[in-house]
Amino acid sequence: MVARAVPAPGRDRPLAGMALMVVSVGLLTVMDGTAKYLAREYPLWQLVWARYAFNLLALLPLLARARLPAWRSRAPALQLVRAAAMVVATFTMFLSLKLLPMAETYAIAFLSPLLVALLAGLLLRERPDVPRWLAVIAGFFGVLVVVRPGSGLFGYAALAPMVMALSFALYQLVTRMLGSRDDTYVTMFWSAAVGTIVTAFLLPWNWRPPDAAALTLMAGMGLIGLLGQLAMIRAFTLAPASLASPFIYTQIVWAVVFGLLVFGDLPDFWTVVGAAIVVAAGLHLFRHEARRTRSHIR
Repeated sequence: MVARAVPAPGRDRPLAGMALMVVSVGLLTVMDGTAKYLAREYPLWQLVWARYAFNLLALLPLLARARLPAWRSRAPALQLVRAAAMVVATFTMFLSLKLLPMAETYAIAFLSPLLVALLAGLLLRERPDVPRWLAVIAGFFGVLVVVRPGSGLFGYAALAPMVMALSFALYQLVTRMLGSRDDTYVTMFWSAAVGTIVTAFLLPWNWRPPDAAALTLMAGMGLIGLLGQLAMIRAFTLAPASLASPFIYTQIVWAVVFGLLVFGDLPDFWTVVGAAIVVAAGLHLFRHEARRTRSHIR
């Protein structure tokens, strides 16, 4: 992605890039965990609005410093599609976290990178090969292990993170399509602005006046979310995607720790097994794509 507002890519600090990726997903896990905590008392759409509104407020000083006309996009239609997909992903993630423990939510949501491989064939005309199909099939099997058809987890609650994975996969693909057209900060501005405006229309039916503590946590969601995004952008400028991307899966570790310390949730045996299968499938896909990229460069 064109990123005049961030440092130019420098592939000479891979360890720093990988460490920043771990920090990034840790911050995003804290944001999600905060939403789970607040969802016990506040409407979900209010939390989604707060996540984008405070994210936008935190982003504005960075845009002013970079002197970017953030509203000027070369592909406004794609920006709207991307922002809409992100709003759906955020709502379904918060819904998932309200209904399920964090570890189970992430185990299912990690289908997203595998769905990208399938959707790329439809939207970007990238024909999935056999290794991609095997990774996707293995990932779906891992999700079935987590939700265990016939168990209490299988049903409406498990559907929410699956919708999240699909919408986030669409978001990632549109982000890829925008890569050569708009600056990183422009794309971040559109997501935050559209998310704030669209969800604001739902507030009259989804609003509970927050107390000072809740308002602080809501503001923290926006700020922490922005810091997580910036850390991820920086990670990809310091390390190749093939090295940095697999560390996204450390989010499942963050989720287990946060869920245990804050909510007292400990994943059961089958959740651990299913999550391991999904993560292994995703890592296999990352490795396969890295090999394909190197072979094309040669």
